[in-house]
Amino acid sequence: MRIVARGLVLLFVLLSVTVSAKNNSGAEKRANLITSWMEKKLDLSVEQTAQIEVLNLKYENEIEKLTTEKNGFICMQAVRDSLQRKEMEMKDVLSEEQLASYIECKCELKEELKRKCKMVN
Repeated sequence: MRIVARGLVLLFVLLSVTVSAKNNSGAEKRANLITSWMEKKLDLSVEQTAQIEVLNLKYENEIEKLTTEKNGFICMQAVRDSLQRKEMEMKDVLSEEQLASYIECKCELKEELKRKCKMVN
């Protein structure tokens, strides 16, 4: 599980740097992609979708800022911490089943982001 989490953190760092270097609205695009994936995968209600959209944008903006201010392992730790805070906030929005499904399917989300971000770039 730790390897998957590290890989996911690294992917978010790389995507943040890559997309932000090419497009100022990179955080917004990633947040929209994540929200869309979650909406489909987790069968979110309209209210949940609105709340998750806000969370995703908040944390993608934070991650983008972190990746411009920090480097290397310190950056990876900061991004990991940010993603953990995001999951804690998700507990207030998602049902236990939805949260468990999200946690279980993070690798799928990672692949979706990779694929979609390549198409955007």
